Amino acid sequence: MPITVRQAKREDLEKVIELTVRLKKLNEEFDPLYTVRQDIYDVVKKYVESSMGKENVIILVAEEQEVVGFIRVEIRSRTFYEPTMEGVITDLYVIPPFRRKGVGKVLIDAGIRELKSRGVYLASAEFPPMNKISVDFYQRMGFKPLLYTFFKEV
Repeated sequence: MPITVRQAKREDLEKVIELTVRLKKLNEEFDPLYTVRQDIYDVVKKYVESSMGKENVIILVAEEQEVVGFIRVEIRSRTFYEPTMEGVITDLYVIPPFRRKGVGKVLIDAGIRELKSRGVYLASAEFPPMNKISVDFYQRMGFKPLLYTFFKEV
């Protein structure tokens, strides 16, 4: 059965919350600064619920009988630069049995189509820099580094 992508609906809320929690826990593997909070489920629930229906947030789900992945894209202003708007992929997650089967690409392509339909012609992605799989994936999708953010514990 082919993968279909559609806008997330209220009935997808629990699945999107579950996948977001899994994504955030996966990030822990890359750097101790990504150690998830004890109340991660509650925080993610609030994050996803507040994102649903926001005009500047796109949440799409990929499904094959059930939801197997999702993408969350936030439209942000670029105050000093042209183009003045960008779509930032803040979250992208595909469940393990569906990885390396084109689901991530399908989600990215659908997200970009949705951005273009809203007049946004620049897409970026945020993820831990030590996540080599994500670095390689986004480079294959035609993304390139644009901004570095460095941290120091103080």
